Amino acid sequence: MPVRAWNDIDWDMPRPSLEELIASWTSLRWEPFDADEPALDTYLDVLASIYTMGGYLVGRWRAVEYSDVTQWFASRNRLDEYELHRTLFESPAFRDSLPELQVPDKVARVPAGLSEQWAGALMLDGAWAGLLVSGGAYGRFEGSAREAKRIAAAASDGLMGDRLEDFRVDVSHEAWTPWFADVAWDTTYVLTDMRNAEVTVLCATDTD
Repeated sequence: MPVRAWNDIDWDMPRPSLEELIASWTSLRWEPFDADEPALDTYLDVLASIYTMGGYLVGRWRAVEYSDVTQWFASRNRLDEYELHRTLFESPAFRDSLPELQVPDKVARVPAGLSEQWAGALMLDGAWAGLLVSGGAYGRFEGSAREAKRIAAAASDGLMGDRLEDFRVDVSHEAWTPWFADVAWDTTYVLTDMRNAEVTVLCATDTD
């Protein structure tokens, strides 16, 4: 079992070799977990009412086993270099939890260009509020922008609490699996809790 947080840097540990990096992937084991987040459920209900021709998928996973090599890359925020998102998306735990997503057998080293766009934990509530206010293909948010911001802020607070500095947020607007409609409303958010080695993934799509 892991004993060190992903954001706890061991400055004395040398950089792992390529062989050690590849070998570490086999020891990385994910497990899904449920967390009661009523505010997130409220946000997702509103999003579903707007993305009337599509919908959303959400899941949470915890790295329950990982080596010092995994921790070395994660603690230095080199998730793309380690291919952390790929290892999660290709894992049985992820595929079994979200079979509707239809994850391909092989996923890109940096899936959907996730590491190319950082939403940032400080901006997550605004980004999620923007999804509501922008609307879907046919659905529209009935409230004000301030109400959308309140709903989104409650959802992000439910996930991150006061530990914003512990979270990394990556976002993509690519249709990286067949589940996405590949029109204009494809979104993937990946929230990585660097203290607890936990990842929350939210995918949303809509079509006209």
